[in-house]
Amino acid sequence: MRPLYIEGSPGCRVVLDEPALRVIVPEKADQLFPLSRISRVVNKGVVEWSMSALLACADGGINVLFLEKNGEVRARWLGRGGERQALTQRLLDLLARADGLVLYGNWFLSMEKLAVRSFARRIGLTEWREITVVELRQRLAPHLSGAAGQNVNLLQSLLQAELLVWLADSGFCSDDESLLSSNLDLAEDFSKFLVWDFYPSLLNGKASDQHGLSAMAELFEQRSGRLYLLFRSTINKLHQFLLAVS
Repeated sequence: MRPLYIEGSPGCRVVLDEPALRVIVPEKADQLFPLSRISRVVNKGVVEWSMSALLACADGGINVLFLEKNGEVRARWLGRGGERQALTQRLLDLLARADGLVLYGNWFLSMEKLAVRSFARRIGLTEWREITVVELRQRLAPHLSGAAGQNVNLLQSLLQAELLVWLADSGFCSDDESLLSSNLDLAEDFSKFLVWDFYPSLLNGKASDQHGLSAMAELFEQRSGRLYLLFRSTINKLHQFLLAVS
């Protein structure tokens, strides 16, 4: 299965043409995408969806992401998940504790620090062991504004879409009402530190001159294998953390 990326425009519509999604763009030939081959859908710009197409995605476990023009996530349509599994329950048990959010927050900060130090080492900073997240963000701010900042937003949104699938496959159910009501968004949190892996490409080389959804989707797909390994390492660390505090 592969992701479906839709660069919206006035008049762009997605309808159900069972067993596929039909993408309709004025003055262009319609395109058919079989539901069985779609892992997720990412929309940017003006895209109108029929309710039958959205429900078909939900029934097929396909998450649909809607992005703002600047690449940030505007809305998510979550596909049907499976039964709640052990990792979800362990996380819910942690969040039920009075200090649960604080403990999770500390784990998140430790993971973010690891990602930042890895980035700093890769770009050759001599002080990579000591530099803080705040200090590095301040240094990068002039280089990641404007169009470059939109590229970061796009990549983080693409990460969130992929993470919804990976997290569900790892035992975290995106449709668990208790998890949703906790105001904890694992896909968003994971994307915040995994996106650091893209920064060397965004700051140096041909990728720094590329902009827009298509270019960032291509960059994302090129690094998807490495990202999945980083994700699995993160999941293992989260599992160890949940076992340690249970």
